[in-house]
Amino acid sequence: MALLRLCGCAAVVAAAAGVAMASSDISATNAFKVETRIFNDFPGSNLTVTNNFPGPLNFHEEFAVGEIGNFANKHIGWLSNDGGASRLELTPSQSWTMEFDVRIQAPFGQPRKEAGVEVHNPRPNNVPPYTDEGQILIASDGEVAVFGAVMPFTGFGNAYTLGETAHVKWQYFAAGTADPTLAGYRLTFTDPVTGVHDSGLKLWGVEADGTNGFNLGTVMGLKAQNTRNPRIADSSDITYNNFSVVPAPGAIALIGLAGLAAGRRRR
Repeated sequence: MALLRLCGCAAVVAAAAGVAMASSDISATNAFKVETRIFNDFPGSNLTVTNNFPGPLNFHEEFAVGEIGNFANKHIGWLSNDGGASRLELTPSQSWTMEFDVRIQAPFGQPRKEAGVEVHNPRPNNVPPYTDEGQILIASDGEVAVFGAVMPFTGFGNAYTLGETAHVKWQYFAAGTADPTLAGYRLTFTDPVTGVHDSGLKLWGVEADGTNGFNLGTVMGLKAQNTRNPRIADSSDITYNNFSVVPAPGAIALIGLAGLAAGRRRR
């Protein structure tokens, strides 16, 4: 499987040193650790954050006419199990299902505003070690896709309708669950206008460093990434609500997905 290296908004970067993290059962998630202006190309923007768990988590950002800047501003509410003091590290052997509602409001779909899940998957056995960044992308211009962090690619095209509240259901299957050796995921994106979009089971490949899913230390968060139209008083309002994450998808789902995976391997 070719390694996805993301540039700009999701660059592959060296693992950040000195960031406190807490590893635990994912069901212990009880807060969002909000970090603002991870990208800060528009330092003059007016940013307001509402941080409640399990929602609403809201990022409201306003840009004045002619706002000076280059690329984008990025803000993330990381999953946390200690009240927001630190990021929650995933346990690679644990399967889980994450669900949430998301809405993007902006004057226009372009230049686009981006919501979704930010994923940082460490690659400690690579030489040199680094962190592979990826995301479930939900964009104001309609694009919905999964890429990076060694995740198999999914593209739904223009599945999101600007201004509507969509629902995301993301199932992660640890290695040995839906496949004997590979991890996998299934993304179901439901938009009130375009309907239900289902990735089906997507199995990881095996990288040269042995990565076959999420590694120990993987962190995830809900993101807001915004650029601006300099000719108007532009704004972005990204809201997450009804967030939940529970361990171990049901046995019936696993049986069905394992059969699907076996069928795909036979083809």
